[in-house]
Amino acid sequence: MRWKMKISRSASRIWDYLKDYRFSSILLKYFLLLFICLVLPVTVLNMWFGRQQRERLYQEFIKRNEASLCQAYGNVYSVILSTKNLTYSLSVNRNVKYLASRPSVSRDFTENLESLTDMLTVIKNANAYIDSIYIYFANSDEVVTDLGVSDYGEFRDKDALALFSRDMPRRNVLLSRIKRNQYPYLLTVLYPVSISKDSNVGLVAVNLDVEKLGDYIGSGKYRNTDQAPRLLIFDHTMETLVYSDEYRLFRDQEELEQLKDLGDWEGSFSRVCTLWENRYVVSGLESGEDVLRYLYLSTMQEFEEQNREADTRLQQVMGLTGAISLILAFCLAVWVYRPVKRTLHVLSEVSMLTEWDRKEHVDEIEAIQRSILSAKKENDDLNAQIQERIISLHNAQICALQTQINPHFLFNTLEAIGNASALLMEGDNEITEMTYTLGQLMRISLSNENYLVPLREELEHVKLYVKLVEFRFHGRLCLHQEIPEALKGERILKLTLQPLIENSIQHGLAGKRSGGNIWLRGEKRGKDNYIYVVDNGDGITEEVLQRLRGHLGDSALTGSRHIGMRNVDQRLKLVFGEEYGLFVSASEEGGLCVTVRFRTL
Repeated sequence: MRWKMKISRSASRIWDYLKDYRFSSILLKYFLLLFICLVLPVTVLNMWFGRQQRERLYQEFIKRNEASLCQAYGNVYSVILSTKNLTYSLSVNRNVKYLASRPSVSRDFTENLESLTDMLTVIKNANAYIDSIYIYFANSDEVVTDLGVSDYGEFRDKDALALFSRDMPRRNVLLSRIKRNQYPYLLTVLYPVSISKDSNVGLVAVNLDVEKLGDYIGSGKYRNTDQAPRLLIFDHTMETLVYSDEYRLFRDQEELEQLKDLGDWEGSFSRVCTLWENRYVVSGLESGEDVLRYLYLSTMQEFEEQNREADTRLQQVMGLTGAISLILAFCLAVWVYRPVKRTLHVLSEVSMLTEWDRKEHVDEIEAIQRSILSAKKENDDLNAQIQERIISLHNAQICALQTQINPHFLFNTLEAIGNASALLMEGDNEITEMTYTLGQLMRISLSNENYLVPLREELEHVKLYVKLVEFRFHGRLCLHQEIPEALKGERILKLTLQPLIENSIQHGLAGKRSGGNIWLRGEKRGKDNYIYVVDNGDGITEEVLQRLRGHLGDSALTGSRHIGMRNVDQRLKLVFGEEYGLFVSASEEGGLCVTVRFRTL
């Protein structure tokens, strides 16, 4: 009872939901789609199987009909072949040859005639299908049978013996004929008797009773049943019906006319024909050995009954398959619908599935899509506001860091100017030039128009800074720029390279009396750009190098040592991302190599 109540409640909920959505529910669509996907291939498969089964039954029916024909032909041919051997054996029999040489058989009272008649009697009695055996002797114009000797002129059945001639070929001849114009028909096998090679002196004729032959080969007595298979044997002209299982065909020649136009008789054939208002499978075979044509007819009623039974079973299977598919489609639809139902429940709980969705009569998927698109729009608006605030915060951080660098740089520059003034009190050329250069640097450093500038402008700024510093080092410093021309158009943070050059001079080259060199090199790898600031200063130990790398990674660290490098690294990370910034390593020239990594914007 409990499971019945559960099923009833589930069905009620499903019906309410379908009614609410006016049958646009995805559950109904799933059900119909699954039902079609299950039923359609099974139906097509059943139809294909039914057609294959009918074709198989048809082929089996044809093969069975052909096998029956071949069996009947084999039986008849074996009898005819044995009869041909018998006629030949009789033609060369010693008694037959002796009597053929005599001028009169009836007046010869030797034991040869008696022995011959006894032998013919034995042969006839041993073979039930043999009607009679005639031996014609041309020299005496007499005929010997198992009953004795008769004069040819008084012999009643002369049709077969009339074919005798002294020059007829010495081979078997098969005739189909009617004995004394009454049934049964006869098959007569002839073979000439010869004593020498010159001419024939007699003829052996063995007559086969076709009705008894049918009993022998197992085809049965004449019958008039409509559904039984029929064996028909014609002569090669199709004019004479030699044998038939059905007696009425001997009397009604009009019915036989339909069989004469069946088609090509070269070899064998099988086809379905309509004969005598019924459908038959007709298999035909022409024998070149005995010059006969064989037909075997089987009614299609058995085939049609088997087809009807197969169609009934197929319909039952299709009905059962439809019922099973209906149940499976319903179960699968409910199972597939569960995630959609849970999603709708969640959306309803967070107030994202509004009544407006239901009034539109859309299905569940479209309602979920609308809810997701609405939430995405709200999220995009919120992200846009957050991005604007992050950009404002970044700009504020960059400006704050930049203001830390400007006083630091101004302090060092003023110190350089003081040193130059002490040395050049007698002249003002260098002081004037230093002041001019300092003014240019101040304008570039204090400009707040944009914190991203082309690399070309940053290199000019570095060039001015190094020129100003050279007043202090008196030729002990040399800057080498090896930047590809294609890289000079890339945008970089303002005041990125100058603090690095300053760091190289103060911490690497300040103690060198001569030969201080700084190299600016660059390369492009995909969307990433690399600037290398390399000096040949005193270098640093591995321990100091690791500590410097730690200082660069700690944005909260305070102190005056390497503050310029930390600020540059933090600014690069704020603008380009955490994977960008500064990377320090020992250089092959003996000093320090600072790598600036930034991307193309």
